[in-house]
Parts: sequence; C-alpha cells; structure tokens
Amino acid sequence: MDIWTKQTIQAERAYKSQLGPLKLWLKKTSDELHMATDRGSEGCVSPCHGFTQTSDPSPESLDWGRWVIDRDDSYVQLVPTMPDRGVVVRTESPVKIPPSREAVFFVSIPTWIKICAGGSKLSDLWEVPSVIRSNTWFGDTLSGELCYSLVSRARRQVEDADHPLHKAVCPVKICNESGHMLNVDRFCVHVEHLSVYGGVRLLWTNKVTIRFQGEDQISKLDYARQKPDLESQVKLLSPPRIPFKETLLKRSLGSFARLTDF
Repeated sequence: MDIWTKQTIQAERAYKSQLGPLKLWLKKTSDELHMATDRGSEGCVSPCHGFTQTSDPSPESLDWGRWVIDRDDSYVQLVPTMPDRGVVVRTESPVKIPPSREAVFFVSIPTWIKICAGGSKLSDLWEVPSVIRSNTWFGDTLSGELCYSLVSRARRQVEDADHPLHKAVCPVKICNESGHMLNVDRFCVHVEHLSVYGGVRLLWTNKVTIRFQGEDQISKLDYARQKPDLESQVKLLSPPRIPFKETLLKRSLGSFARLTDF
C-alpha cells in the first residue's frame, strides 16, 4: 500500500493527508516540522491518501505542533498502529454458540496513525487516532477496565462490511468451552497485543482467540504469532504496543456495564 511507504518532502511546502475523517497537515521549515490535525465527520467519504503537496491554504486556526528535526531530514512516513487500550464491539445481531462450538467474527478497528520523520533512519514523532471513539467501561466496577466503544459491528463474513484504509480487520475466534449456551452480542478485544499488517486490499491484524469457560470465569486469550492468511502478500507494518508472550487471562465476554463518556 503506497499510503504507508516512506515519502519525500521539501522545505517550505505544505502537505496534506486524508485518513478517514482525519486530515493531517504538515510543513517543513528549516530544522522544524510543523503538524496539525483537522477532522470531518466519521462518515467522510474522501479517499484515503498519504502526504501530498497542496495549494490549499493551511488553516492557521488549528493547533499546530512543532518538532525539531535535522535540516537535511527529508522523509516522512505514516504508520498504522492499534489503539492504546481495548475496544468493545457489538455483533451485527446476537449469535448463540453451543458448548464445544466456535465462531469467527471480523472486527473493523480504526487505527491510530504514527507520523515518523528523518533521513535514512526515521524517528517516531507523533501519534493520533484516525477516528475519535467514545469511552466505555467493560466488566464490573471493581475488575473492569476503560475501553473504547466501536460504532461498526462485528460480522461473520469479512465481505459483509466496507473496510477503508484507515481501519484494520481483526479476525476474532470465540470458543465456547463452558457447559452452557453462550449468547454473544458484544465482546472486548485487547488490541494492545495486536500487530498491523498491510495486504493488497486491506489492513489486517493477527488473529485473536477467546476461550470462554463460564459466566463467572475469566477468558483465556491467545494471539496468533503468524501473519493472517486471509490475503496474500501481507507484510508487517507495525508491531504490537505490548508484545504478547503467553496466554492471557482477561474478561472478554459476559459482564458488561456501559457508562457515559468520560
């Protein structure tokens, strides 16, 4: 995907990138890089693209940040990465999973965008979410955690939803290892352990497996270490925020309480 490759920039030129509702503005002046963001509605239909020169007047009313770089630095790169905490997603409609059965869901997760700059070696400068998501509380008041709430629904078939370039598709397999029927209408994905991969058509994450063992039990979480096999020519774009070393025990199904935005 050309949007995620290293790009050349020139001094005293204005550049703009569009990633879903997020607009990124960039200007290089002497030994500084100036950047700002502007946002439209989440239903923005403008095509996603990397930094391109623009003749549009840069909006001076925006909150511009300034980063010191070397005068000779002439490269920037956009890198998609996962949000900084878990996401809670609803299924398209409730799905019942009998004991000893499993189901796969596909979750479309808005990425965060990391801006890197430099010469032959790039450094991380800034990170912004492509979509601002509301906060929600997953679990009970004592053992729960603050997460982001997703608007898009988890679907059984990846082709059933539109997946723009600022969102990554996460395959989630839910295994019912309890002795009772499992009714799935929402679940939590701990995305801090996910990598982001670029395919020919879509962004992907590695597969997550949630093993449900009972309403009063915490779930076992496994993260695939290999690339997703749902599309050919997949390459790693960003590693997980927190490397996954062994099976995790976290509540991902069951108890759920929604609070107002924080």
